[in-house]
Amino acid sequence: MGLKKNLIYRLFLSVLIASFALIPLTAQAAQDVEAQSLEAYNKTIESNSWEKWPIGPAVYAQSAIVMEADTGMILYAKDIEQKNYPASITKIMTALLALENCELNEKVEFSYYATHSIEYGSSSIARTEGEILTVEETLYGLMLSSANECANALAEHIAGSNEEFAVLMNEKAKELGCVNTHFSNPSGLHDENHYTCAYDMALITKAALENEDFRRISGTDYYTLRATNKNDEELWMQNHHYMIAPYRTNKYLDDTIFSGKTGYTTDALNTLVTCGERNDMDVIVVTMRTRSTGEKGVPLFTDTAALLDYANNFQKFNISENENTFVVGNAYDFSVDSNDLNSSASLISIDENSTVILPNNVTFTDAVPSITFEEKENGNKAYLTYNYEGQIVGKASITLEETTEEEFAFSEIESEEGEHRQGPKFITINLKIIFIVIAVILGILLLIFSIYKLYEKNRAKIRKAMNILQKRRFLRRKRYRSRRRRRRR
Repeated sequence: MGLKKNLIYRLFLSVLIASFALIPLTAQAAQDVEAQSLEAYNKTIESNSWEKWPIGPAVYAQSAIVMEADTGMILYAKDIEQKNYPASITKIMTALLALENCELNEKVEFSYYATHSIEYGSSSIARTEGEILTVEETLYGLMLSSANECANALAEHIAGSNEEFAVLMNEKAKELGCVNTHFSNPSGLHDENHYTCAYDMALITKAALENEDFRRISGTDYYTLRATNKNDEELWMQNHHYMIAPYRTNKYLDDTIFSGKTGYTTDALNTLVTCGERNDMDVIVVTMRTRSTGEKGVPLFTDTAALLDYANNFQKFNISENENTFVVGNAYDFSVDSNDLNSSASLISIDENSTVILPNNVTFTDAVPSITFEEKENGNKAYLTYNYEGQIVGKASITLEETTEEEFAFSEIESEEGEHRQGPKFITINLKIIFIVIAVILGILLLIFSIYKLYEKNRAKIRKAMNILQKRRFLRRKRYRSRRRRRRR
């Protein structure tokens, strides 16, 4: 009995000593985490160095981007091409491919591999082998509950296997212009060869937002999955994005958020994609590799809220409604085949949906357009690209008339006195030549304007040099007169 008590005492003493020994290690680990968070917080924000650009907030994410969804214009940039593990925001690409390749009512059967290959404890809605859902139902499980078996099932339904689906993912990433992305699976579970960057995730999300079904599904706060062939009970799912639904707290709810996706693994840390409305713009915010604190949602959602509000520093201009330089028309009223044409006839057509994004303190005319021509099978086309202080802020396609020469036959028109004017006349208008002439004239005007600006800049220097020269002449004359007076004396 005494021996037993002695063993228990020694065991208790050992545990106590070990506990005290772990205290400094735990404290050191906490200090390391805090130091890493501060290092990320103090990283350079590249967009803050852009000329005449609004200063953006510091955030704890290792990399972050704010992109306007319609134009793809970058409003905020912090190490946006840094390679990071995406975790479950990968599922945005999976959803995009599913919507492009499937009908929503198609049947998806879950395989043994789809339901049993996911990591224990990872996100799941507990589907079983042989269970059948529609594509739409599977997408709700994918985007709201981040269910990994739903990602696998969609991949197998579309491509036959996760490996073949990854090929499609990488092809799509290349098509969208991604610069630092390689996908290995449809779910985002950790793989050394599964990575992307904030810029690429913003591009992928931009493409996904063009699909109204993606917006609807990813922006849903909760969804009830019906009973299936393998489950007799309904399943209630809630969106894991704190700004869309009160998943674990309601302090971050924001009714301007219409889409988003969360992600986390121990290797990726927190990743987050959020889409919201700011200043009449659809804005995409991506943050990657954010460390959590003890408080739920901090700094992950507080960073995102600050970045969304930063977008209020910008305004959107419709190019076709504001661009006057490249629109040419006939200001005269005339009759063609007895049809009165009282409105000006435009020689070019600017894409009505194209926009320019500029800081709030500047106007549309502060953006400088440049024009390039391209020969197309269906006619001549041109593009206007707008630049503001070295940054591309918008682009619009311009379509020339398909027929570059048109003949207008003017019929006889009766005068007020009842007399007839001269008979039919024909006027030939070469639209392409007129457009080129206008472009040349614009170029000359821009050159003259640049020369004038240079002259104004150097004018002060010239005046200063003249003043110095006159002063020297005055001093020389003064010295000369002084010498003459001394000689006379």
